[in-house]
Amino acid sequence: MERKLCFPLFAVLLFVMLNSAQAQTIESYSEVGGTLILTPPFSGAITSILWKHDGNLVVELVGNEVDYYGKFRGMATLDTTTGRLEIKNMNKIYAGWYTVEINNQVQSQEYNVELIKKVPKPEVAFKPLACSPALLNCTMTCDGDTSEAGPVTYSWREGDGDWIPGEKDRDIKNDEETKKVKTFSCQMKNPVSEEESEPQDNPFFQLIPESSADVDCQETDLSTSRWKW
Repeated sequence: MERKLCFPLFAVLLFVMLNSAQAQTIESYSEVGGTLILTPPFSGAITSILWKHDGNLVVELVGNEVDYYGKFRGMATLDTTTGRLEIKNMNKIYAGWYTVEINNQVQSQEYNVELIKKVPKPEVAFKPLACSPALLNCTMTCDGDTSEAGPVTYSWREGDGDWIPGEKDRDIKNDEETKKVKTFSCQMKNPVSEEESEPQDNPFFQLIPESSADVDCQETDLSTSRWKW
C-alpha cells in the first residue's frame, strides 16, 4: 500500500520538475517612452498567436484577423510572420509578465518586462577625497545616481587604453605601474544606455624622466653630427 501511495507523489514532483526545466524567464528592459520588442524563438508556419500581459489579452491572431485589446490598441504591433510583439511609448502600465501561445502551444519563453531609466554621466571620485602622492593607496568610485536604472555594469580605462570590465569601486596603489597612468575614466552601462566620464587626473601620476643612458646617447649623437659637418 505504501508503494502505491508514493508513486502518485513521485509523478507529481516529476511533472513539476519538467515544467520548471522547460520554462525560461527572459528579463527584458525598456526606458520610459522607448519601444519594447519581444521576439519568441519560433520557426515555422504560424496559424495563430495569442499574447498575454499579466494574464490579460494583448493581441490575438486567428486566421488572417488580428485583434488588439484594451490599453494595447494603437500601442502594440504584431508581426504575424514571426510572432514578434512591439509596444511603443512604454510606460509603467506595460511593465509586467508576458506570455505567448503560437499555434495553440504555450511557448517556453516568458518575459518579465521592467521599466528602467538611462544611466547618468558618471564622474570618477576618489576616497579619501584628499588622495595624494603621500598616500600608499586610494579607492576610485564610478559615481552617479543609478536608482531605477536596473542592472548596471562598470568598466575602467587607463589613459587612452581599452575599456576593462570591473566593479563600481576600484583600488589603486601608489606603485611604479600606477605612476605611469596619467588619467582614469569609468563607464556605466545598462540594457538601454551607456555613458562614460571625463578623464580624471591620476593623483599618483609621475612624469618619468629620461634615463641617463638615453641622455648620454643623445649627446653622443649630437657631437658626432657636429664632426660630420
